[in-house]
Amino acid sequence: MNKTNKIIGVDIDGYIADPLDKKDRHKYWLSKPRKDMIEKVNKLYENRNIIIYHTGRAPIYYTETFAWLIKNGCKFHALRMAKLNADFFLDDKNANIEDLL
Repeated sequence: MNKTNKIIGVDIDGYIADPLDKKDRHKYWLSKPRKDMIEKVNKLYENRNIIIYHTGRAPIYYTETFAWLIKNGCKFHALRMAKLNADFFLDDKNANIEDLL
C-alpha cells in the first residue's frame, strides 16, 4: 500500500485527547493530549498525507478546538466539526495507525 498522499481523518476525543469526565464534558481546554498519538499523526503529515482532524463537538467549539490542536503541536491541514469522507479514519474505535506508518 502507498503510505503517502492519502486523506486521513483523525478523531480528536479518545484518540489524540483523553476523554473528559462527564462533569467536564464541554471543557475541552482540560483535555489531556496523548503525545504518543500526536507524534504518530504528525509523522503521517510529514510523510505528505493530508491530515484532517474531525470531531463530533458542536461547531461553537471550533476556535477552542483549533487552539488546542496548535497548543499541543498537532500538524494538520484542516479541522472539521463533523465526520468526513476519507481514505482512512483514525479514532478510538477502529483503524490502527501502525498500518499507515
